[in-house]
Amino acid sequence: MIDVFLRWYPQNSLRNRIAKCVQARLSSLKGVRTHTVFADVCASKEKFHIESKQFAEHNAESEIYCVIDDDQLPIADDFFEVGAATLANHPEYGMLAGFPLEYAVHGQPYADRTEDVIEAHSIGCPYFVRKGTLSFPDGPLRQYDGILSKVVTDQNLKTGFARKCLYNHIGYGFSQIGYE
Repeated sequence: MIDVFLRWYPQNSLRNRIAKCVQARLSSLKGVRTHTVFADVCASKEKFHIESKQFAEHNAESEIYCVIDDDQLPIADDFFEVGAATLANHPEYGMLAGFPLEYAVHGQPYADRTEDVIEAHSIGCPYFVRKGTLSFPDGPLRQYDGILSKVVTDQNLKTGFARKCLYNHIGYGFSQIGYE
């Protein structure tokens, strides 16, 4: 059983509908213990990007857990099983992200890569991590994936993508970060 923490932070009606779709998908999967992390677990909405991940670290019961955003839809039924197994089988990695479908189709430099794990220096959600690996320094939302990845690499561990963990980033372009 893997703990999966769904970071629920829809900011408009479209994102709320996307979030409900992701929540329904997670509830249909076996071997997953889903925890929905709402913004009210945080001291402030401005710190949700940090405190939601701290919440996951403090509340995970599984050795490897996953943090996923409310706009990321796992494709395969064994997405979480494969992600946890991939991290377990690669002890040189401290954190692995799922592989977005758009990277598999057209995202360079990753589209043509086929190995199980692809090293990358800054990864975000959905990520798989061993409990106890992360600390959570302060930092701005737009830079936090890089900051958290550095927490891992400072321990002489790598970060990267679990290539067989495809997900559809259905919120692409409608992120909590926003695009200009």
